[in-house]
Amino acid sequence: MTESSTEEPLLWTVCNWIISALNYGASILCLFVFCSIMTNKKMRMNAFNLYVGFMIFPDSLYAMTMGFLYLSKALGIALIPPYRVTVFVYFVNFEVNFFSNGVVVYEINKLIQQSNNRQRTQPPDVSRVYKQMAAVYLYATTLAMWAILPVSWSIYHITDYDKGEGNLGSPPGGLVSPLAAMAVAYGTIMIPTGYVVYVSIRVWRNKLLPRKGRTRTLSLFFMRVIIVFAVFYFPNTGTVVIQGRMESESAIFWIRILRGLLAAGQVYTTLYLVSKKHDIRQATRDTYNKTFGTICCKLSNSSNRNNRNERGSVHITGLSMGLSENLQQNSQIYASTHPQTTTPPSASEKNYQSEWEAEDEYDTANDTVRNVQAESDKDSSTSDKGDEEEGGPTSPSFSTINMAGQVNNGLSAP
Repeated sequence: MTESSTEEPLLWTVCNWIISALNYGASILCLFVFCSIMTNKKMRMNAFNLYVGFMIFPDSLYAMTMGFLYLSKALGIALIPPYRVTVFVYFVNFEVNFFSNGVVVYEINKLIQQSNNRQRTQPPDVSRVYKQMAAVYLYATTLAMWAILPVSWSIYHITDYDKGEGNLGSPPGGLVSPLAAMAVAYGTIMIPTGYVVYVSIRVWRNKLLPRKGRTRTLSLFFMRVIIVFAVFYFPNTGTVVIQGRMESESAIFWIRILRGLLAAGQVYTTLYLVSKKHDIRQATRDTYNKTFGTICCKLSNSSNRNNRNERGSVHITGLSMGLSENLQQNSQIYASTHPQTTTPPSASEKNYQSEWEAEDEYDTANDTVRNVQAESDKDSSTSDKGDEEEGGPTSPSFSTINMAGQVNNGLSAP
């Protein structure tokens, strides 16, 4: 055996260990966030939090199966779990991701249209979310079962159990050709894909979803869908098609490594974007403190919003109340000039809308605080420079924001 042939399997083993570790870590984090959402009653009252939970759950399962797959290859043992299980999880994750994201984009587009028409923005009903996700999961499971059943009319067949290889189409002599199987597996996802592309172009051209202000939450959600589609879903789909047409063992190996990186990268990217929603971040922190935090490294219960408000000795006491009063006054003025008959919001809608407004007021408050802090630091540096020239002591400079949202410079109690 030559030196190159000896080094090559060693490199492959190291790569398999790395990809396995990345996917295991992604799966554990994803399952933890999922449990944090679904075990919190308040979180389950928010429709978009439920969407997040149902979308990241198959990601966690797929990342776990990929971790087992690459670990088995690194150890040189039989595949764990059996390759048929890996194929089943792949098809479920594949279809759930595309169609659930299509559902989310549909709901976001609906909210955008209502907002542009100055209509009451109704959040998706929680029961409706459960029904939508149940339909998506049922469809994905049915297609996955069609792929793994050892029958002559399946849309996928395994060619090598030990190596974990297979191709689209029925086994030799079966009813479904590879082209027909590709049309079923990939043709169906063109429905949500085409809709997502259409809505994305419409939102971008008409600037319907700014990243700041009251649409920040929706914008982050929409951005998550677009990034995951463009960076992970499409390339992952392409690698599956390319791998089935390759014969070189080396080329197949590196395509698999790319698929493993995409699987882990999708989860980490999704979790990063999801963490931008402060209620999910806080729920995850609380769950950690109640579990692992009781043993070691307990996290602070104070939210990032309090930490930001206190930074630089800038206090925003009463600013949120002032913003709420302004929003309420503007709503009353608009209602008096544009009378319309509306039904009173339900309890879940009130909870959703109050949380939405709180996030938007929080973002506005942070922008105000940063501006005030910059002005305060500028005034403080100017004052300190003047005192040093006069030889006198320097005095601290603080800023406060009163109940009306006005800025008062002077010494304030912490």
